[in-house]
Amino acid sequence: MHKVLFAVTELQKPVGGLHRFTTELLPAWRKAIQQGRTLYEPVPVSLKLPNDASDLKPSREFADVTRQHPSLKVFEGTRAGETCYFLESAFPKEEMNDFYAELWQRYRIPSHRSSLSSFYALLAPYWKALPLFAEYAMKKKEWKFALVDAQDWLAFPAGFLCRSKFNLPLHCRFHSGEFGRSLGTPDLEAAPVWIEAAALQEADALSGVSAKEAQFEVYRLLPLKRRLKKMLAESKGAEWVALQEEKEEAFDYFLLFEPEDGMTLLTQHVLGIPNGILLDAWKKIKAADIQMGKALYKKLLPGKPHYLFFIGRADWRKGIDALLQALSLLKKEDVNAGLVVSSSMDSDTYAAYFSLASSLGIADDVAFYNDWLPEERKKALFCAADVIPLPSLYEPFGLVTLEALAADLAAERNGLVGPTVVTSNTGGMSGILRNGMNGFKVPMEEDRFDLQPELLAKILKLVLLDEPLRAKISKGGAARVQEACFDWNHIVDWIFKAYDHAFENAALEKR
Repeated sequence: MHKVLFAVTELQKPVGGLHRFTTELLPAWRKAIQQGRTLYEPVPVSLKLPNDASDLKPSREFADVTRQHPSLKVFEGTRAGETCYFLESAFPKEEMNDFYAELWQRYRIPSHRSSLSSFYALLAPYWKALPLFAEYAMKKKEWKFALVDAQDWLAFPAGFLCRSKFNLPLHCRFHSGEFGRSLGTPDLEAAPVWIEAAALQEADALSGVSAKEAQFEVYRLLPLKRRLKKMLAESKGAEWVALQEEKEEAFDYFLLFEPEDGMTLLTQHVLGIPNGILLDAWKKIKAADIQMGKALYKKLLPGKPHYLFFIGRADWRKGIDALLQALSLLKKEDVNAGLVVSSSMDSDTYAAYFSLASSLGIADDVAFYNDWLPEERKKALFCAADVIPLPSLYEPFGLVTLEALAADLAAERNGLVGPTVVTSNTGGMSGILRNGMNGFKVPMEEDRFDLQPELLAKILKLVLLDEPLRAKISKGGAARVQEACFDWNHIVDWIFKAYDHAFENAALEKR
Protein backbone atom coordinates (compact mmCIF):
# COMPACT_ATOMS: atom_id res chain seq x y z
CA MET A 1 0.00 0.00 0.00
CA HIS A 2 1.37 3.43 -1.00
CA LYS A 3 0.77 6.17 1.57
CA VAL A 4 -0.24 9.59 0.29
CA LEU A 5 0.68 12.58 2.44
CA PHE A 6 -2.59 14.48 2.04
CA ALA A 7 -2.06 18.12 3.05
CA VAL A 8 -5.29 20.03 3.71
CA THR A 9 -6.06 22.91 6.07
CA GLU A 10 -9.76 22.96 7.04
CA LEU A 11 -10.42 19.72 8.88
CA GLN A 12 -10.64 21.09 12.42
CA LYS A 13 -14.24 22.30 12.14
CA PRO A 14 -17.06 21.14 9.81
CA VAL A 15 -17.04 24.43 7.91
CA GLY A 16 -15.73 25.25 4.46
CA GLY A 17 -15.33 23.65 1.07
CA LEU A 18 -12.04 21.90 1.83
CA HIS A 19 -13.59 20.18 4.86
CA ARG A 20 -16.52 18.98 2.81
CA PHE A 21 -14.32 17.88 -0.10
CA THR A 22 -12.06 15.84 2.16
CA THR A 23 -14.75 14.22 4.30
CA GLU A 24 -16.74 13.19 1.23
CA LEU A 25 -13.68 11.98 -0.65
CA LEU A 26 -12.30 9.83 2.18
CA PRO A 27 -15.19 7.29 2.36
CA ALA A 28 -15.03 6.77 -1.42
CA TRP A 29 -11.24 6.38 -1.12
CA ARG A 30 -11.61 3.76 1.65
CA LYS A 31 -14.20 1.90 -0.46
CA ALA A 32 -11.78 1.86 -3.39
CA ILE A 33 -9.10 0.35 -1.13
CA GLN A 34 -11.49 -2.32 0.13
CA GLN A 35 -12.50 -3.20 -3.43
CA GLY A 36 -8.87 -3.46 -4.52
CA ARG A 37 -9.19 -0.56 -6.97
CA THR A 38 -6.18 1.33 -5.61
CA LEU A 39 -2.97 0.91 -3.66
CA TYR A 40 -3.00 4.54 -2.52
CA GLU A 41 -3.83 5.07 1.16
CA PRO A 42 -4.49 8.56 2.58
CA VAL A 43 -2.70 10.13 5.54
CA PRO A 44 -4.58 13.43 6.00
CA VAL A 45 -2.52 16.09 7.81
CA SER A 46 -4.23 19.36 8.60
CA LEU A 47 -3.69 22.59 10.49
CA LYS A 48 -4.78 22.93 14.11
CA LEU A 49 -5.86 26.38 15.19
CA PRO A 50 -4.38 27.39 18.55
CA ASN A 51 -6.48 27.64 21.72
CA ASP A 52 -9.55 26.28 20.01
CA ALA A 53 -11.74 23.75 21.80
CA SER A 54 -12.47 20.72 19.64
CA ASP A 55 -12.52 16.94 19.63
CA LEU A 56 -8.79 16.74 18.91
CA LYS A 57 -6.49 14.91 21.31
CA PRO A 58 -2.68 14.90 21.55
CA SER A 59 -1.35 12.11 19.36
CA ARG A 60 0.33 9.31 21.30
CA GLU A 61 1.85 8.03 18.07
CA PHE A 62 3.69 11.32 17.60
CA ALA A 63 4.34 12.31 21.20
CA ASP A 64 8.09 12.24 20.61
CA VAL A 65 7.85 14.80 17.81
CA THR A 66 7.54 17.59 20.36
CA ARG A 67 10.68 16.39 22.16
CA GLN A 68 12.60 16.71 18.92
CA HIS A 69 10.82 19.89 17.81
CA PRO A 70 9.54 21.87 20.82
CA SER A 71 7.67 24.28 18.55
CA LEU A 72 5.50 21.49 17.09
CA LYS A 73 2.59 19.55 18.59
CA VAL A 74 0.66 16.77 16.83
CA PHE A 75 -3.01 16.06 17.53
CA GLU A 76 -5.37 13.39 16.25
CA GLY A 77 -9.02 13.34 15.29
CA THR A 78 -11.37 11.19 13.24
CA ARG A 79 -12.89 12.60 10.10
CA ALA A 80 -15.15 10.48 7.87
CA GLY A 81 -13.90 7.35 9.63
CA GLU A 82 -10.21 8.10 8.98
CA THR A 83 -7.52 9.07 11.47
CA CYS A 84 -6.37 12.58 10.64
CA TYR A 85 -3.39 14.43 12.10
CA PHE A 86 -3.36 18.09 13.05
CA LEU A 87 -0.25 20.21 13.42
CA GLU A 88 -0.03 23.10 15.87
CA SER A 89 3.22 25.00 15.62
CA ALA A 90 4.64 28.24 16.93
CA PHE A 91 8.19 28.75 15.73
CA PRO A 92 10.31 31.66 17.04
CA LYS A 93 10.04 34.88 15.06
CA GLU A 94 13.65 34.68 13.87
CA GLU A 95 13.06 31.14 12.60
CA MET A 96 9.94 32.23 10.72
CA ASN A 97 11.77 35.16 9.16
CA ASP A 98 14.39 32.71 7.91
CA PHE A 99 11.58 30.54 6.58
CA TYR A 100 10.03 33.45 4.67
CA ALA A 101 13.46 34.11 3.18
CA GLU A 102 13.66 30.45 2.14
CA LEU A 103 10.27 30.66 0.41
CA TRP A 104 11.54 33.67 -1.53
CA GLN A 105 14.88 32.18 -2.46
CA ARG A 106 13.51 28.81 -3.58
CA TYR A 107 10.13 29.74 -5.09
CA ARG A 108 9.99 33.56 -5.23
CA ILE A 109 7.02 33.61 -2.87
CA PRO A 110 6.83 37.15 -1.38
CA SER A 111 5.83 36.99 2.28
CA HIS A 112 6.84 40.51 3.30
CA ARG A 113 3.28 41.87 3.29
CA SER A 114 1.21 38.70 3.67
CA SER A 115 3.10 37.73 6.82
CA LEU A 116 1.52 40.72 8.58
CA SER A 117 -1.90 39.03 8.41
CA SER A 118 -2.87 36.70 11.26
CA PHE A 119 -4.15 34.07 8.81
CA TYR A 120 -0.88 33.85 6.88
CA ALA A 121 0.96 33.74 10.19
CA LEU A 122 -0.98 30.56 11.00
CA LEU A 123 -0.48 28.96 7.59
CA ALA A 124 3.26 29.46 7.27
CA PRO A 125 4.19 27.47 10.42
CA TYR A 126 2.02 24.63 9.09
CA TRP A 127 4.01 24.65 5.86
CA LYS A 128 7.24 24.56 7.82
CA ALA A 129 5.99 21.83 10.17
CA LEU A 130 4.67 19.34 7.62
CA PRO A 131 8.13 18.15 6.44
CA LEU A 132 9.11 17.66 10.12
CA PHE A 133 6.03 15.50 10.68
CA ALA A 134 6.66 13.51 7.50
CA GLU A 135 10.34 12.95 8.33
CA TYR A 136 9.47 11.62 11.78
CA ALA A 137 6.77 9.36 10.32
CA MET A 138 9.19 7.91 7.78
CA LYS A 139 12.08 7.41 10.18
CA LYS A 140 10.37 6.44 13.43
CA LYS A 141 7.09 4.95 12.19
CA GLU A 142 8.64 3.53 9.00
CA TRP A 143 5.80 4.95 6.95
CA LYS A 144 6.60 4.97 3.26
CA PHE A 145 5.11 7.98 1.57
CA ALA A 146 4.86 7.57 -2.18
CA LEU A 147 3.34 10.93 -3.05
CA VAL A 148 2.29 14.32 -1.66
CA ASP A 149 -1.15 15.76 -2.44
CA ALA A 150 -1.57 19.43 -1.48
CA GLN A 151 -5.03 21.00 -1.45
CA ASP A 152 -5.28 24.61 -2.62
CA TRP A 153 -2.75 27.42 -2.12
CA LEU A 154 -3.33 27.07 1.62
CA ALA A 155 -1.22 23.89 1.55
CA PHE A 156 0.81 24.19 -1.67
CA PRO A 157 4.06 25.45 -0.05
CA ALA A 158 4.04 22.48 2.35
CA GLY A 159 3.81 20.28 -0.72
CA PHE A 160 6.71 22.09 -2.42
CA LEU A 161 8.94 21.54 0.60
CA CYS A 162 8.06 17.85 1.01
CA ARG A 163 8.62 17.24 -2.69
CA SER A 164 12.06 18.77 -2.48
CA LYS A 165 13.11 17.26 0.86
CA PHE A 166 11.92 13.70 0.22
CA ASN A 167 12.06 13.57 -3.59
CA LEU A 168 8.36 12.67 -3.78
CA PRO A 169 5.97 13.31 -6.67
CA LEU A 170 3.59 16.20 -5.98
CA HIS A 171 -0.04 16.67 -6.97
CA CYS A 172 -1.58 20.11 -6.36
CA ARG A 173 -5.34 20.62 -6.53
CA PHE A 174 -6.85 24.06 -7.10
CA HIS A 175 -10.17 24.53 -5.32
CA SER A 176 -10.47 28.28 -5.85
CA GLY A 177 -7.81 30.30 -7.61
CA GLU A 178 -6.70 33.82 -6.77
CA PHE A 179 -7.61 35.16 -10.20
CA GLY A 180 -11.18 33.98 -9.67
CA ARG A 181 -11.35 35.12 -6.04
CA SER A 182 -10.16 38.60 -7.04
CA LEU A 183 -12.41 38.70 -10.13
CA GLY A 184 -9.38 38.95 -12.38
CA THR A 185 -7.31 41.47 -10.45
CA PRO A 186 -5.11 39.64 -7.92
CA ASP A 187 -2.82 41.51 -5.57
CA LEU A 188 0.63 40.94 -7.05
CA GLU A 189 2.29 42.21 -3.87
CA ALA A 190 0.72 39.40 -1.81
CA ALA A 191 1.77 35.78 -1.59
CA PRO A 192 -1.29 33.70 -2.67
CA VAL A 193 -1.16 34.32 -6.42
CA TRP A 194 2.60 33.64 -6.51
CA ILE A 195 2.11 30.43 -4.53
CA GLU A 196 -0.37 29.34 -7.21
CA ALA A 197 2.05 30.29 -9.99
CA ALA A 198 4.78 28.32 -8.21
CA ALA A 199 2.45 25.28 -8.23
CA LEU A 200 2.66 25.30 -12.03
CA GLN A 201 6.41 25.26 -11.59
CA GLU A 202 6.76 22.67 -8.81
CA ALA A 203 3.88 20.20 -9.14
CA ASP A 204 4.23 17.01 -11.16
CA ALA A 205 0.49 17.08 -11.84
CA LEU A 206 -2.21 19.70 -11.27
CA SER A 207 -5.98 19.43 -11.05
CA GLY A 208 -8.89 21.82 -10.68
CA VAL A 209 -12.48 21.37 -9.51
CA SER A 210 -13.74 21.58 -13.09
CA ALA A 211 -12.17 21.73 -16.53
CA LYS A 212 -13.33 25.33 -16.85
CA GLU A 213 -11.75 26.36 -13.55
CA ALA A 214 -8.48 24.55 -14.32
CA GLN A 215 -8.19 26.25 -17.70
CA PHE A 216 -9.18 29.63 -16.28
CA GLU A 217 -6.43 29.54 -13.67
CA VAL A 218 -3.73 27.95 -15.84
CA TYR A 219 -4.26 30.50 -18.60
CA ARG A 220 -3.91 33.42 -16.19
CA LEU A 221 -1.11 31.99 -14.08
CA LEU A 222 1.12 31.02 -17.01
CA PRO A 223 2.57 34.54 -17.49
CA LEU A 224 3.45 34.67 -13.79
CA LYS A 225 4.98 31.21 -13.96
CA ARG A 226 7.17 32.37 -16.85
CA ARG A 227 8.26 35.36 -14.75
CA LEU A 228 9.24 32.97 -11.96
CA LYS A 229 11.28 30.96 -14.44
CA LYS A 230 13.23 34.04 -15.48
CA MET A 231 13.84 35.08 -11.87
CA LEU A 232 15.14 31.63 -10.91
CA ALA A 233 16.91 30.68 -14.14
CA GLU A 234 20.41 31.69 -13.05
CA SER A 235 20.31 29.83 -9.74
CA LYS A 236 18.50 26.74 -11.09
CA GLY A 237 20.48 26.18 -14.28
CA ALA A 238 19.83 25.39 -17.93
CA GLU A 239 18.48 21.86 -17.35
CA TRP A 240 15.82 23.16 -14.94
CA VAL A 241 14.86 25.92 -17.40
CA ALA A 242 14.41 23.34 -20.17
CA LEU A 243 12.18 21.27 -17.91
CA GLN A 244 10.05 24.32 -17.12
CA GLU A 245 9.67 25.09 -20.80
CA GLU A 246 8.42 21.55 -21.37
CA LYS A 247 5.86 22.06 -18.60
CA GLU A 248 4.73 25.31 -20.19
CA GLU A 249 4.15 23.50 -23.48
CA ALA A 250 2.06 20.94 -21.61
CA PHE A 251 -0.04 23.74 -20.08
CA ASP A 252 -0.56 25.32 -23.51
CA TYR A 253 -1.63 21.88 -24.77
CA PHE A 254 -4.20 21.55 -21.96
CA LEU A 255 -5.78 24.87 -22.91
CA LEU A 256 -6.57 23.60 -26.43
CA PHE A 257 -9.09 20.97 -25.37
CA GLU A 258 -12.73 21.04 -24.38
CA PRO A 259 -14.18 18.59 -21.86
CA GLU A 260 -16.52 15.90 -23.14
CA ASP A 261 -19.15 16.39 -20.42
CA GLY A 262 -18.49 20.00 -19.47
CA MET A 263 -16.77 19.09 -16.23
CA THR A 264 -13.93 16.59 -16.74
CA LEU A 265 -10.78 16.95 -18.82
CA LEU A 266 -7.76 14.71 -18.30
CA THR A 267 -4.34 15.43 -19.81
CA GLN A 268 -0.91 14.27 -18.72
CA HIS A 269 0.00 17.31 -16.63
CA VAL A 270 -3.33 19.03 -15.85
CA LEU A 271 -6.69 17.50 -15.03
CA GLY A 272 -10.13 19.00 -14.55
CA ILE A 273 -11.78 16.78 -11.92
CA PRO A 274 -15.08 17.95 -10.37
CA ASN A 275 -16.21 17.64 -6.80
CA GLY A 276 -19.21 15.44 -6.14
CA ILE A 277 -22.15 14.97 -3.83
CA LEU A 278 -23.37 12.22 -1.51
CA LEU A 279 -26.99 11.47 -2.39
CA ASP A 280 -27.94 8.94 0.29
CA ALA A 281 -29.39 11.52 2.70
CA TRP A 282 -31.29 13.27 -0.10
CA LYS A 283 -32.87 9.98 -1.16
CA LYS A 284 -34.22 9.50 2.36
CA ILE A 285 -36.21 12.76 2.33
CA LYS A 286 -39.97 12.22 2.64
CA ALA A 287 -42.91 14.30 1.44
CA ALA A 288 -43.53 15.36 5.04
CA ASP A 289 -40.01 16.84 5.22
CA ILE A 290 -40.71 18.92 2.11
CA GLN A 291 -44.03 20.06 3.53
CA MET A 292 -42.15 21.18 6.64
CA GLY A 293 -39.98 23.33 4.38
CA LYS A 294 -43.05 24.87 2.75
CA ALA A 295 -44.48 25.63 6.19
CA LEU A 296 -41.23 27.36 7.16
CA TYR A 297 -41.43 29.60 4.11
CA LYS A 298 -45.03 30.53 4.91
CA LYS A 299 -44.04 31.33 8.48
CA LEU A 300 -41.08 33.48 7.44
CA LEU A 301 -42.86 35.25 4.56
CA PRO A 302 -46.62 34.65 4.66
CA GLY A 303 -48.83 35.24 1.66
CA LYS A 304 -46.28 34.48 -1.04
CA PRO A 305 -47.14 32.11 -3.91
CA HIS A 306 -43.47 31.65 -4.84
CA TYR A 307 -40.30 31.23 -2.77
CA LEU A 308 -36.63 31.67 -3.59
CA PHE A 309 -33.89 30.30 -1.36
CA PHE A 310 -30.31 31.58 -1.33
CA ILE A 311 -27.69 29.94 0.88
CA GLY A 312 -24.02 30.79 1.05
CA ARG A 313 -21.40 33.13 2.44
CA ALA A 314 -22.30 36.80 2.76
CA ASP A 315 -19.53 37.68 0.33
CA TRP A 316 -20.05 40.34 -2.35
CA ARG A 317 -18.79 37.85 -4.93
CA LYS A 318 -21.81 35.63 -4.21
CA GLY A 319 -24.06 38.20 -5.91
CA ILE A 320 -26.55 38.89 -3.11
CA ASP A 321 -26.76 42.56 -4.18
CA ALA A 322 -27.75 41.57 -7.72
CA LEU A 323 -30.28 39.09 -6.35
CA LEU A 324 -31.98 41.74 -4.20
CA GLN A 325 -32.10 44.11 -7.16
CA ALA A 326 -33.62 41.37 -9.33
CA LEU A 327 -36.28 40.71 -6.69
CA SER A 328 -37.21 44.40 -6.70
CA LEU A 329 -37.60 44.25 -10.48
CA LEU A 330 -39.89 41.23 -10.15
CA LYS A 331 -42.02 43.12 -7.67
CA LYS A 332 -42.40 46.03 -10.10
CA GLU A 333 -43.74 43.52 -12.64
CA ASP A 334 -46.26 42.17 -10.11
CA VAL A 335 -44.44 38.86 -9.61
CA ASN A 336 -45.10 38.16 -5.94
CA ALA A 337 -42.16 36.15 -4.61
CA GLY A 338 -40.42 35.84 -1.27
CA LEU A 339 -36.69 35.39 -0.80
CA VAL A 340 -35.02 33.67 2.13
CA VAL A 341 -31.30 34.44 2.47
CA SER A 342 -29.46 32.02 4.73
CA SER A 343 -25.94 32.99 5.71
CA SER A 344 -23.77 33.85 8.67
CA MET A 345 -23.24 37.60 8.77
CA ASP A 346 -21.62 40.00 11.16
CA SER A 347 -23.78 42.88 12.37
CA ASP A 348 -22.45 45.37 9.82
CA THR A 349 -23.04 43.04 6.87
CA TYR A 350 -26.52 42.20 8.09
CA ALA A 351 -27.36 45.89 8.48
CA ALA A 352 -26.02 46.66 5.00
CA TYR A 353 -28.14 44.02 3.27
CA PHE A 354 -31.25 44.91 5.28
CA SER A 355 -30.72 48.56 4.36
CA LEU A 356 -30.36 47.65 0.68
CA ALA A 357 -33.58 45.60 0.78
CA SER A 358 -35.39 48.50 2.43
CA SER A 359 -34.13 51.04 -0.10
CA LEU A 360 -35.33 48.76 -2.92
CA GLY A 361 -38.78 48.49 -1.35
CA ILE A 362 -38.57 44.74 -0.72
CA ALA A 363 -37.98 44.62 3.05
CA ASP A 364 -41.26 42.71 3.47
CA ASP A 365 -40.32 40.27 0.70
CA VAL A 366 -36.97 39.15 2.15
CA ALA A 367 -36.18 37.14 5.27
CA PHE A 368 -32.56 37.03 6.43
CA TYR A 369 -31.74 33.87 8.37
CA ASN A 370 -28.52 34.98 10.00
CA ASP A 371 -27.11 31.68 11.16
CA TRP A 372 -26.01 28.32 9.77
CA LEU A 373 -29.00 26.04 9.22
CA PRO A 374 -29.26 22.56 10.74
CA GLU A 375 -28.85 20.00 7.96
CA GLU A 376 -32.42 18.63 8.03
CA ARG A 377 -33.95 22.11 7.90
CA LYS A 378 -31.59 23.16 5.15
CA LYS A 379 -32.56 20.20 2.99
CA ALA A 380 -36.26 20.84 3.63
CA LEU A 381 -35.90 24.46 2.49
CA PHE A 382 -33.96 23.37 -0.60
CA CYS A 383 -36.65 20.90 -1.63
CA ALA A 384 -39.58 23.23 -0.89
CA ALA A 385 -38.26 26.23 -2.82
CA ASP A 386 -39.44 27.16 -6.31
CA VAL A 387 -36.04 28.57 -7.28
CA ILE A 388 -32.50 28.32 -5.88
CA PRO A 389 -30.76 31.47 -7.19
CA LEU A 390 -26.96 31.36 -7.06
CA PRO A 391 -25.78 34.51 -8.85
CA SER A 392 -22.08 34.34 -7.97
CA LEU A 393 -19.82 36.71 -9.88
CA TYR A 394 -17.32 33.86 -10.02
CA GLU A 395 -17.62 30.27 -8.81
CA PRO A 396 -14.94 27.63 -9.49
CA PHE A 397 -17.42 24.78 -9.07
CA GLY A 398 -20.55 25.35 -7.00
CA LEU A 399 -21.38 22.66 -4.45
CA VAL A 400 -24.67 24.38 -3.66
CA THR A 401 -25.65 23.87 -7.30
CA LEU A 402 -25.34 20.12 -6.80
CA GLU A 403 -27.41 20.39 -3.62
CA ALA A 404 -30.15 22.16 -5.58
CA LEU A 405 -30.12 19.36 -8.15
CA ALA A 406 -30.19 16.82 -5.31
CA ALA A 407 -33.31 18.61 -4.03
CA ASP A 408 -34.87 17.91 -7.44
CA LEU A 409 -34.05 14.25 -6.96
CA ALA A 410 -35.61 14.23 -3.49
CA ALA A 411 -38.77 15.96 -4.72
CA GLU A 412 -39.14 13.72 -7.76
CA ARG A 413 -38.86 10.61 -5.61
CA ASN A 414 -41.86 11.92 -3.67
CA GLY A 415 -43.91 12.80 -6.74
CA LEU A 416 -43.28 16.53 -6.33
CA VAL A 417 -41.66 19.26 -8.41
CA GLY A 418 -38.27 20.36 -7.12
CA PRO A 419 -36.59 23.76 -7.36
CA THR A 420 -35.07 25.28 -10.46
CA VAL A 421 -31.46 26.27 -9.89
CA VAL A 422 -30.46 29.56 -11.53
CA THR A 423 -26.75 30.35 -11.57
CA SER A 424 -24.47 32.82 -13.26
CA ASN A 425 -22.71 31.53 -16.36
CA THR A 426 -19.24 31.65 -14.88
CA GLY A 427 -16.50 29.29 -13.73
CA GLY A 428 -17.49 25.69 -13.10
CA MET A 429 -21.18 26.65 -13.10
CA SER A 430 -21.17 26.77 -16.89
CA GLY A 431 -20.47 23.06 -17.15
CA ILE A 432 -23.05 21.79 -14.67
CA LEU A 433 -26.28 23.13 -16.17
CA ARG A 434 -28.04 23.25 -19.54
CA ASN A 435 -30.52 26.08 -19.94
CA GLY A 436 -34.11 24.92 -19.88
CA MET A 437 -33.08 21.30 -19.35
CA ASN A 438 -31.88 21.10 -15.74
CA GLY A 439 -31.60 24.75 -14.71
CA PHE A 440 -30.68 28.16 -16.09
CA LYS A 441 -27.50 30.21 -16.36
CA VAL A 442 -27.61 34.00 -16.44
CA PRO A 443 -25.50 35.27 -19.39
CA MET A 444 -22.35 37.13 -18.41
CA GLU A 445 -19.73 38.83 -20.53
CA GLU A 446 -16.47 36.88 -20.60
CA ASP A 447 -14.01 37.98 -17.90
CA ARG A 448 -16.14 40.94 -16.77
CA PHE A 449 -17.56 39.17 -13.71
CA ASP A 450 -20.60 41.41 -14.04
CA LEU A 451 -24.05 39.90 -13.52
CA GLN A 452 -26.91 42.13 -14.68
CA PRO A 453 -29.92 42.06 -12.31
CA GLU A 454 -32.24 42.66 -15.30
CA LEU A 455 -31.18 39.38 -16.93
CA LEU A 456 -31.47 37.51 -13.65
CA ALA A 457 -34.97 38.95 -13.13
CA LYS A 458 -36.06 37.85 -16.63
CA ILE A 459 -35.02 34.27 -15.96
CA LEU A 460 -36.60 34.24 -12.49
CA LYS A 461 -39.88 35.54 -13.94
CA LEU A 462 -39.85 32.93 -16.70
CA VAL A 463 -39.28 30.09 -14.26
CA LEU A 464 -41.71 31.25 -11.58
CA LEU A 465 -44.61 31.75 -13.99
CA ASP A 466 -44.10 28.63 -16.12
CA GLU A 467 -45.04 25.60 -14.02
CA PRO A 468 -44.63 23.03 -16.85
CA LEU A 469 -41.10 24.35 -17.44
CA ARG A 470 -40.28 23.99 -13.73
CA ALA A 471 -41.58 20.42 -13.81
CA LYS A 472 -39.40 19.60 -16.83
CA ILE A 473 -36.33 21.14 -15.23
CA SER A 474 -36.96 19.28 -11.96
CA LYS A 475 -36.82 15.95 -13.80
CA GLY A 476 -33.70 17.08 -15.67
CA GLY A 477 -32.01 18.18 -12.47
CA ALA A 478 -32.74 14.85 -10.79
CA ALA A 479 -31.17 13.02 -13.73
CA ARG A 480 -28.14 15.32 -13.94
CA VAL A 481 -27.10 14.98 -10.29
CA GLN A 482 -27.02 11.18 -10.61
CA GLU A 483 -24.51 11.21 -13.48
CA ALA A 484 -21.14 9.56 -12.93
CA CYS A 485 -19.19 12.82 -13.07
CA PHE A 486 -20.68 13.80 -9.67
CA ASP A 487 -20.33 10.37 -8.05
CA TRP A 488 -17.46 10.29 -5.56
CA ASN A 489 -16.82 6.62 -6.37
CA HIS A 490 -15.92 7.68 -9.92
CA ILE A 491 -14.27 10.94 -8.93
CA VAL A 492 -11.81 9.17 -6.66
CA ASP A 493 -10.66 7.04 -9.60
CA TRP A 494 -9.90 10.21 -11.56
CA ILE A 495 -7.89 11.50 -8.61
CA PHE A 496 -5.91 8.24 -8.62
CA LYS A 497 -5.32 8.88 -12.32
CA ALA A 498 -3.88 12.28 -11.39
CA TYR A 499 -1.55 10.51 -8.95
CA ASP A 500 -0.45 8.10 -11.68
CA HIS A 501 0.33 11.04 -13.93
CA ALA A 502 2.34 12.71 -11.15
CA PHE A 503 4.41 9.53 -10.77
CA GLU A 504 4.97 9.26 -14.51
CA ASN A 505 5.93 12.91 -14.90
CA ALA A 506 8.27 12.81 -11.90
CA ALA A 507 9.97 9.71 -13.30
CA LEU A 508 10.52 11.41 -16.66
CA GLU A 509 11.99 14.44 -14.89
CA LYS A 510 14.57 12.26 -13.11
CA ARG A 511 15.89 10.78 -16.35
